[in-house]
Amino acid sequence: MKNFKYLFLIALYTSCSVTKDKNGPINDYLESQKLGDQKVMIIKEKINNNVTIDIFKGKTFYYEGAEKNVKVEGIEEPLYDKKKWEEMKLKYQNKINTDRWVKGDIWNSKDFKKQNILFFERAKFPNPGKYEKFNFDDYYIIFSFSEPIYYDKKYAVFTIQKTDTYSKILGNTSILVLEKKKGKWVVVQGAGDGIYN
Repeated sequence: MKNFKYLFLIALYTSCSVTKDKNGPINDYLESQKLGDQKVMIIKEKINNNVTIDIFKGKTFYYEGAEKNVKVEGIEEPLYDKKKWEEMKLKYQNKINTDRWVKGDIWNSKDFKKQNILFFERAKFPNPGKYEKFNFDDYYIIFSFSEPIYYDKKYAVFTIQKTDTYSKILGNTSILVLEKKKGKWVVVQGAGDGIYN
C-alpha cells in the first residue's frame, strides 16, 4: 500500500512538472516581468495557435514604387524562414477551431509557477466590475496567452495580450519568440498583429 502511495505521489508530481515544463517559456516570461506580489489575472481561454502562426508570418503587400511584394510586420528574416514557418504551421495549426479563442481549452493554476493567479472568463471581460468574484478596487495586471509552440527546434513562440484593471481593454495582440539561454527562455524578437486598439 505504501508503494502505491509513493507511486501515486511521484506520478502526480511528474505530471505537474511536465505541464509547467511545457509552459516553461510563458513561466520564464512571467518571471522576467518581476511581478513579485503584484496581483495577476489570466484569461482562462487560450488564444488559438492560428493567431500565433499568422502573426509570425506577417503580411505581404505589393509595393508599386519598388514593383515587388514587400513583407510588413511579422518576424524578420533570417529568423523568419518560409520553409520552417510552413513546418511549424503544419504541426501546430488548429484545423478544427478557427475562432480566436479556444473554448474548453483553459489555463489553470497547474500551468503556472506563479501562485495566487485569478483566472477569469473571456466573456466576462472587459467589464469585470459587475462580477461578484472580482474586487473592482484592486489593481491586477491581466494576461492572455496562447500555448507555446516550437519553431526550428530552437525557439518557443506564443501569443500574448496584456493590460490591467484600470485600462479594462485587452491590449494589442502580439507574439514573443524566445530562445533558451543558460536554462531560461529569453525573448529574442516580437511582432504585433498590426491592429491597434
